[in-house]
Amino acid sequence: MHNGYCDAHRPAQVDRTARERQRRRALPTNSAAWRRIRAAHLMAQPLCVMCEQEGRITPATHVDHIDGDSHNNHPDNLQSLCASCHSRETARQDGGYGNRGRGV
Repeated sequence: MHNGYCDAHRPAQVDRTARERQRRRALPTNSAAWRRIRAAHLMAQPLCVMCEQEGRITPATHVDHIDGDSHNNHPDNLQSLCASCHSRETARQDGGYGNRGRGV
């Protein structure tokens, strides 16, 4: 334990993990190229596709890579999601919340 955090949950570790994830991305989320791709995709597909499948109408706020590969920005590999569905999908892919992810 260090300052009330276990080794797995120290803020520095979280910061390093986030920085590493951004470094591995083909286009960092703050890049102009990704912002253009994201804006165009949300304009074309403004509703969360997962919520729609369950009969709910929810505005999308995130663009997700279906195959989990941030290098594959082909329109067929992108889906619009609300924040809740995006968090759930990211946790499933990355192994968050105790799940064993794909390691993508």
